[in-house]
Amino acid sequence: MRSSARSNYLIPTGLLVLSAVPVIAGSLRLAELAGGAPVLPDGDRIASAPVPVVVHIVSVTVFSFLGAFQFAPGFRRRRPGWHRAAGRLLIPFGLLTALTGLWLTLFMPRAELDGDALAAIRVVVSVVMAMSIVVGFVAVRQRDFARHRAWMIRGYAIGVGAGTQFLTQVAWMGAVGPLTMSSKTGTMAAAWLINITLAEWIIRRLPVRTGQPVRVTVAPVG
Repeated sequence: MRSSARSNYLIPTGLLVLSAVPVIAGSLRLAELAGGAPVLPDGDRIASAPVPVVVHIVSVTVFSFLGAFQFAPGFRRRRPGWHRAAGRLLIPFGLLTALTGLWLTLFMPRAELDGDALAAIRVVVSVVMAMSIVVGFVAVRQRDFARHRAWMIRGYAIGVGAGTQFLTQVAWMGAVGPLTMSSKTGTMAAAWLINITLAEWIIRRLPVRTGQPVRVTVAPVG
């Protein structure tokens, strides 16, 4: 009981903390685009595509913060209506996060340390995130709750990758020094890999609830 009660606030709190740094950075970007004083570097490049940047920041903020509360098991069981209502928002905002991320990768001028390898990785994770959310939505419409839960966890893990990337890049700079093109690519890829690996571990540990219609076959990982 005590362990379950702790998970009700420790899990969403941890996810909110993980999302805090990129969300704060996004808020500063929005302030700059609204005419505020420049605070973050690379402002001219960001200003070249203000609409998709704003949509991406707003979408990932809603997706990461609202999605964190979907992982409080007791709260989700006590308020299933809230869970469903929040899910109806998370699906479009998650898709907007993935699709605007893809647009920014393909059409926005690249940052100084962004190379072809990082662009390719971003395209892959954006497509996989969008696919995960679509598969999760189709699964819940079919009342396949185990598959829905698994794919939404995967999509969320990718969506909050920026928080883990902050940690991997800070760790690299503290241990090695300033980022280069290759180390930026490596630390960002490592962050997504960490999140996806953790998501798969969580999915395999989650029990299948009795009394819910669940298909016998589950979509393969990868």
